Amino acid sequence: MKVAVLGTGSIGRRHLKGLSRLKEELKLSEIRCFDTNHERLDIVREEIADVTCTGTLEQSINGIDIVFMCVPTSLHIPIYEQIASMGAFHIFFEKPLSHTIEGCEKMLFDQARKGKKVAIGYMLHHHPVLKTTKEIIESGKLGRILSVRAECGYYLPKWHPWEDYRDFYMSWKTGGGGALLDISHEINYLQWIFGDIQDVQGMMGTISDLEISSDDIAVAVMKFKNGIIGQLHLDLLQFEASRHCKIIGTEGVMNADIKKNTITYNTHEDEEWKVQQLDVNFDEIYHMEYRNVISAFRGENGYIVTGDEAYKTMEVIEAIRRSNSYGVRVSLPLYN
Repeated sequence: MKVAVLGTGSIGRRHLKGLSRLKEELKLSEIRCFDTNHERLDIVREEIADVTCTGTLEQSINGIDIVFMCVPTSLHIPIYEQIASMGAFHIFFEKPLSHTIEGCEKMLFDQARKGKKVAIGYMLHHHPVLKTTKEIIESGKLGRILSVRAECGYYLPKWHPWEDYRDFYMSWKTGGGGALLDISHEINYLQWIFGDIQDVQGMMGTISDLEISSDDIAVAVMKFKNGIIGQLHLDLLQFEASRHCKIIGTEGVMNADIKKNTITYNTHEDEEWKVQQLDVNFDEIYHMEYRNVISAFRGENGYIVTGDEAYKTMEVIEAIRRSNSYGVRVSLPLYN
């Protein structure tokens, strides 16, 4: 199979390096890339020997089987609309699906009509902490789950210390940046572990002194269809990175810390806290994602976060926006 990576920023280069490293294992006959930023293409040429940098979008996707969409979020659907007339491809979108829900359903319908799959880069599904968390919950050790609280925050200028944060697309509302979109991992993994969300009430905005137009905080209270009450906190403000999830059940309590790679829990019968320190290798998490994505695109049994699942995450994102704008609770799904 032949792969093209569109967009060679930090995540695009990460994917190029990973795909290149696994090229033989994944049986990829060619890896191409394209970017309108020639300096970024020069970096790719210097760092990754077996990737072909193309001069145009058309050259990058001609005869390609798989497209990795790694452009700024606001360009996902516009670029898709450009390439959709040039051929039929399986598509891997870096998360989230888009910067707005508009156009997502049409894209998914178009891909299904062509018989092509859509996968989304919510790679935390392969994270040992969250996989173990899901296993413990499904084992029943915590009893019936009552409440969950997820948090992720880190000061935006520290995200990419090698560049001025004001030049980073995360700072631009028009580029599809901001806490709600870029940290939508948390929304997606809550849906993955706890099920569909029934309604949402949220607030978001830009409250810091950072020179950005995107939101630097988003908070929400949500009710899942199974009755679980959830809380969400996302921000670009904390000087020390924070990423964890607390789950309260009828028989126990668990803390899953994705930053410290630990799981701690106790139960009603055994109040002594049990601590698990997990071995986490982010390169291996991404490699596991590639193996599953390529397998799924080949029609095999690879596990992917599907376009339909990511669309439900987009619905929650849109619900938080609407709730913030109108001061009301928003029911899901948005469109029946």
